[in-house]
Amino acid sequence: MSIVHADKDPLRYDALGLWNLYFLVKLGLYFGEVIDLHVIENIAFIAFLLLPFKRRILIKIKHVVAVVVALFLLHYDSYLPPLQRLLESGDLLGDFSFPYLIELLSRFLSWQFVAMVLVLVIVYIYLVNWIRFTTVSIAGVLYIGLLQFFASQSDLPPEPVLVKDSGISKAGQSQVKTVLNPEQAIEAFYQQQSRLRTEFPSSNLGGDFDIVLLNVCSLGWDDLERVNLAKHSLFNQFDLLFDNFSSATSYSGPAGIRLLKASCGQTSHQGLYSDANKQCYLFENLANLGFDNDFAMNHNGNFDNFLGMVESQGRVDAKLQSLTGVKIAQRSFDGTPIFDDGQVLNKWLKSRLTSPKSRAALYYNSISLHDGNVLEGRSKFGSSLNSYGTRAEILFKQFDQFFKRLEQSGRNYMVVMVPEHGASLAGDKMQIAGMRDIPSPAILDIPVGVKFIGPKVKVNSAQKVISEPSSYLAISELIARATRQNQFEGTLDLAALVADLPKTPMVGENSGTRMQMFNGKPYIQLDDGEWMVYPGY
Repeated sequence: MSIVHADKDPLRYDALGLWNLYFLVKLGLYFGEVIDLHVIENIAFIAFLLLPFKRRILIKIKHVVAVVVALFLLHYDSYLPPLQRLLESGDLLGDFSFPYLIELLSRFLSWQFVAMVLVLVIVYIYLVNWIRFTTVSIAGVLYIGLLQFFASQSDLPPEPVLVKDSGISKAGQSQVKTVLNPEQAIEAFYQQQSRLRTEFPSSNLGGDFDIVLLNVCSLGWDDLERVNLAKHSLFNQFDLLFDNFSSATSYSGPAGIRLLKASCGQTSHQGLYSDANKQCYLFENLANLGFDNDFAMNHNGNFDNFLGMVESQGRVDAKLQSLTGVKIAQRSFDGTPIFDDGQVLNKWLKSRLTSPKSRAALYYNSISLHDGNVLEGRSKFGSSLNSYGTRAEILFKQFDQFFKRLEQSGRNYMVVMVPEHGASLAGDKMQIAGMRDIPSPAILDIPVGVKFIGPKVKVNSAQKVISEPSSYLAISELIARATRQNQFEGTLDLAALVADLPKTPMVGENSGTRMQMFNGKPYIQLDDGEWMVYPGY
């Protein structure tokens, strides 16, 4: 069973030797729909392994080179992002705690995979003297090639897509464009979005009220379904509930910036970090209407420079609220403390009720649901995926209690809960659970709720669910409408409030990765490469 069998007489020995295990594992992963398989490249690798060498030093060099090639080829056949994307993400690994690194490793190497490899090794050991496994490996790769060939013959080219301008701007007529491919579609999308913005009134006509933005990390509809919390009573409290809202990104910093720049249409990832028109900054618009800016978080914001990005690009003109006196509820994936959401929000409310300001806008960021968190007092070694449901229930209970305290205060509030992105609890073919490098539809689809609280608030109907594709511009428009007309006196007409809200198709982007819905399917582009259908859809 020596690995040098490949260089002996192929009529007397199984020519690939132990390399057959490599190809048998890949065949198993392919038919298990875990990886793809590039037939030409794998056949070329087999041909390289079968090259005959007689000198021992050349044989050793060949197999050293083969190990390197095998690893790169396995990654190439997988659905994982390009190595450059993984290496860039790896820059942050140094901040991860050791227990969290162990947890991530366990997600990469499942017990099912280890068991499959073990079975294949045992089968190989017992049957290698009776079966030419080299023939099995080559035949298996060629069979996959035939399957892929016939599948490609049945694939139809994408149909042309009509892209129509939409939004709250009524100037000019809507233009309809025909796009033939995903690249044209995303260019048309950004062109259309660049012309959209929210028109705030010159002065506040909505009376005295506070705006509370609850920006929650790692909370998506897909995650809620998986922990059976999609129908939690908290969501019934919102007057407006978006069930088709796109976060446009799967990372926290960009998500915070997009929310704080919500008053203009969606921009590219690169565009987030350049100065925008003054009208794009939500909190600046509110400051111009007499809303005092407030800023609070339940963490220090140091990881990946979240605090710096929000301060420099979001333009919230407020000092970050101190966390002194607030109890630690969790430990983050990097070991830093995460403070109790309820106590942080109550501290803000206590300060707010003693303030002489008639109006305020709070931006609150919570990372209580982030991957890798550990509840304080629990073992550091464990699955943060398993504790997600518990942490979500705690957060929802604290939000519920906070809403009650707002009601008891006797003041008027417009509360908007906007998650940053989903948690990717299940993962997919391209990303392990918790990994969010690529903005997949499951990560972008987030629950957004709006609630009006006040002693005189009367709603004229049951909860209004907004199912049209939406994003941050719709939130900005709702806030602007609340400043144009008093929503806290008389009867709150939900249908009128949400009429003609701007619609935004699901388009997501991180650095080097883009995703959009095209012809009813999610297409992705990695590092300016070719667009392809997201694996698994």
